[in-house]
Formats: sequence, C-alpha cells, structure tokens
Amino acid sequence: MRLGNRLAIGLSTAALAVTGLVAPAGATTEAEPTVRQLLEQCENGNTDLCEFHPSGPPEDYRGSYDLVGGATNCSGGTSTRIIRWESTRSTSTNVSVTISANATLGEVFEVGFETSYERQWSWSTTKSDEIRHELGPNQAVNIYAAPMRQKVTGTYELHFGDPYYGHYYWYVNDVTVDGPSDNPAWETRVESKPANC
Repeated sequence: MRLGNRLAIGLSTAALAVTGLVAPAGATTEAEPTVRQLLEQCENGNTDLCEFHPSGPPEDYRGSYDLVGGATNCSGGTSTRIIRWESTRSTSTNVSVTISANATLGEVFEVGFETSYERQWSWSTTKSDEIRHELGPNQAVNIYAAPMRQKVTGTYELHFGDPYYGHYYWYVNDVTVDGPSDNPAWETRVESKPANC
C-alpha cells in the first residue's frame, strides 16, 4: 500500500506476530496519514522510535547558479571593477515538513547520515569572494555563483506504542535531503547585460 510514492505501510508478518495486530478478514482499513502527519509525529516526540535509514550513498552535483552581485559602468571609458559577492545556501527536502538542524527530524537525519557514512552533515554554507572585471563604456555585468551540493535519499522508520491509523509501524519512503557538499568548490560566471544608465 503506497501513498504519493513516498509512504508505505511497513507491516510484515513478523511485525503482526510481535504486536498482536490482526485485521479481520474483509475489514476496511482506516484512512492513511499524510507524510506531514507522520513526520510531525516524529518531530513532536510522539513515537517510540524514529530513525532515518539512507538507501544509498550521497550524490554530489553542481548546484544552481544564483545571482550574487553585479556592476555597471555608465562612463564613456573602460573601468576595472572589483565586484564583491557573498552567498549562503542551506538544506532543503522534497517533503512538506522542514528538516533542519536543532530540530528532532534533523537530529534523527544526522544520526542516520553519520552512522552510515562516518562523517557529519553540513546544514548550510556561506562563500564570500571577489571578482576583478573590466567593464567597457556603458556596460553592465551580473555575477552568478554555484556551490557543490549533495543529496541523500532514505526512509524514516516510525514505531508507535499504540496503533497510529491502525498500525504500530510506519515508513516514510523516498525522503530526499539536499544540502552543501563536503567539496567547498564554488564556480562563478560573469554575464553581460544591458546597462541601465
């Protein structure tokens, strides 16, 4: 049984035997909780167990190029400018609940990540730098920067002392956490644009 390709009831025959949960033949099941409802149960401390299990190694990739600065030369001559820029990138997810440092879901994620890969997760990164660029008469440029990022996909496993929506065990599958990579390399590019002089 699946919900939104991310949510599955993880109730095995062994789990049924341990919990004593037996569904009568032909019984209708309760409505299923949403991903948000399940993860909020973990966040609010309403579970007996809440763990994150990565399903594969982190995937490193080049993040998006975002506008971080620019300069304009409205004079009739060439001008060399030192363009300073700064950018901060943080962690995001593909689920409707925020997973961040110093919150239960974030701490649970960190434990699963560190146990699996023997290194710490970086929740955010900030880069400051400068570019020396020569601008022609009535010329403008924008500066774009992109960091290296990493993403990890896995499952939140939740156990309840009392049945939650009819089950003691729930699994929130295919949760992807996306954040800064251990590789600190950023790339920048300079693009010309019409000068608004």
